[in-house]
Amino acid sequence: MEYFDGRIIGLTATPANFIDRNTLQLFHCFEGIPTFSYPRSQAIAEGYLVDFSLYQAQTHFQRNGIRGAELSEEERNALIEQGIDPDEIDYEGTELERTVSNRDTVRRQWVEIMDVCLKDQSGQYPAKTIVFGLSQKHALRLASVFEEMYPQFPSMVQVITSAMERTDDLIKRFKKEDMPRIAISVDLLDTGIDVPEVMNLVFMKPVQSWIKMEQMIGRGTRSHEACRVLEWLPDGRKDEFLILDFWENDFEKDPKEEIVAQNLPVTVKIFNTRLKLLEFYLNSQDSPDCQQVIRDLRYQIGQISLETFSIQQVFSQVEEAWTDSFWRYLTKSKLDFLRTQVAPLLRFVAGVDVEAATFTNKVERLKHEILTDRVRDDTVEGIAEDVSRLPSFVLDDRNVQASVNTCLSGRLRRATPTELSQVITDLANQMKNRREKPSSFIELDLADRIAVNGYITLSEGGEQVYVEEYRQRVEGKVMEIFETHPTIVALRNGETVTDLQLVALERVLRQELGGSNMQLTESNIRKAFNLKVTSLLAFLRELLEFEMLPDYRDIVERNFEQFIAQHQYNANQIRFLRAVQSVFLQKRRLEVADLYEEPLDSFGEDAVERWFTEDEVNELINFTEQLAA
Repeated sequence: MEYFDGRIIGLTATPANFIDRNTLQLFHCFEGIPTFSYPRSQAIAEGYLVDFSLYQAQTHFQRNGIRGAELSEEERNALIEQGIDPDEIDYEGTELERTVSNRDTVRRQWVEIMDVCLKDQSGQYPAKTIVFGLSQKHALRLASVFEEMYPQFPSMVQVITSAMERTDDLIKRFKKEDMPRIAISVDLLDTGIDVPEVMNLVFMKPVQSWIKMEQMIGRGTRSHEACRVLEWLPDGRKDEFLILDFWENDFEKDPKEEIVAQNLPVTVKIFNTRLKLLEFYLNSQDSPDCQQVIRDLRYQIGQISLETFSIQQVFSQVEEAWTDSFWRYLTKSKLDFLRTQVAPLLRFVAGVDVEAATFTNKVERLKHEILTDRVRDDTVEGIAEDVSRLPSFVLDDRNVQASVNTCLSGRLRRATPTELSQVITDLANQMKNRREKPSSFIELDLADRIAVNGYITLSEGGEQVYVEEYRQRVEGKVMEIFETHPTIVALRNGETVTDLQLVALERVLRQELGGSNMQLTESNIRKAFNLKVTSLLAFLRELLEFEMLPDYRDIVERNFEQFIAQHQYNANQIRFLRAVQSVFLQKRRLEVADLYEEPLDSFGEDAVERWFTEDEVNELINFTEQLAA
């Protein structure tokens, strides 16, 4: 892009602002602001894309891990029969599908998906769904468990990954044909695929990158107008899509908080480690060890092809690193120059033996750790394991026997820089011959369960709380009120309470349970407790099976009946007051202005003046104030 002389226009859905590949700087947007931006939120607001609803769930093992000490005797015996020591089973929930897989966990997840996912127009089958898996093997396990659980749907699920044959044909089938309805993918369908009818995205893996997350969410945002096969949609229409998340992903991640690990090429890592060694030797530059580091660094620099266009562009700025005079006496500023200007150029070295370079990097790192008295167990163990997996024709070779013995003995922790340099010379090039590392991945089949599912969004600040945690939060406060509130205490003691005392209790419940950390509403009650109630008094009665508590609605209706009976109202007035009662129950309060607005204005704009005196209106407002909650 720098070579050709022309205007450059960049279009991207996810501009990166990383140091090594800053999209905005590349296009001269130096303040980090695009020339033009049209964010997803605006596209949704203007109807070009659709938004999503979020459903989150996790199993018991995902939340608490799998530990042999916590298993039942029956489960421990089952593991022993498989040749697995239950006392060695100790996994965090985050290790699932990385170092351990539990088949019943996958079953629980599939049950949740099939129950909750958006269905097609018939309500019988899942709408088009993409499942994002962790790995190829994870994707195959997901498919295998589904086929075992739902044999009646033989064509419902298809694994579509880069490891599959004819991936283009598989993608085309998913887009154009009725089956498969569920595509299980690893990276391949995260971006680029356009299936407007996708209604469900299932996250079976954690996603740390905002860019990756935006791309994945984008698979479901196409609007109804883009859809062609309406029978694949719920009620034949797409107004939103559903995200089912099993990994507590952050779907509102701020791109400014994006932290990306710089994935440096191994050649650059080796160079930087050797620069750290050189810094250690700055006060003894004539020592053999320092001269060895210098030779190693200069050898690496010599591997950079000066014919490469990218090198030619900057060679005038770094040329001194290729001269003998530069290396005669080194300073800290020269090391900084090598680190910032020369090291990145090692990315362009061709024909790198990755296995040899990776082993070399470990050994160079151990040199530095020994010199700084910070030897790490994993560094020593990594080198020893690499050497132990070399074939016998290497391990038995007398020419490299000294280096093999150094690596496979306790002396490795105390090896000299000269000995470790010899280890690199003798063994690095043999690393491509290593035997395969035995897999430590374990597959289990222990009974699991969904521990938490769904979530409650608290509007202030948008805090999301799992239903189970929300329920515990609410129940704790409810029990506190139940034990201490005088009206409930009186009812438990068999005493008579007045309607006004019960209304006061409804007010207290609204205040105590309606705060920002709880926001208990009728809709949240339905979601968390599966109860359909119209008041918190009714909620308490149903939750605690406390039949002595009436519904707030019953109290209001009873008091309105008494109020009407105490007056000599005509038919029009009574009809109007019945309507006032409905408005009051909806709002839990009444103001004079409400008498002139919908739906009461249907009686006529002057109905209040025609049918009631000013004193009667004031009496009605005072009456409702006593019942207001």
